[in-house]
Amino acid sequence: MPRLVFERTRFEVDYPDGVSVLEACDRDIRAGVPFSCRHANCGICRLEVTEGMELCEPRTNWEDELLTYLKEGPTIRLGCQLRIAAGEGVVRLRVQ
Repeated sequence: MPRLVFERTRFEVDYPDGVSVLEACDRDIRAGVPFSCRHANCGICRLEVTEGMELCEPRTNWEDELLTYLKEGPTIRLGCQLRIAAGEGVVRLRVQ
């Protein structure tokens, strides 16, 4: 089961494999990630994956389109689209 670490708030939590970051944040406000559209339209929920990229599912088409437009590198993800894959380890996220 992956551990999600939200750097800004220092909140850490274990969630089942396949959870989306949006679901994790909806379950506990201590994650501290801002959301607006929730559909990869605005970029408000940008996160930098500072550890555990190998546990992150690939970008969705919508996410990739917006992040390419915003000229963001491969470690930047949208919290509304990011899903955590199965496996043990830590995914460390920094709000941008």
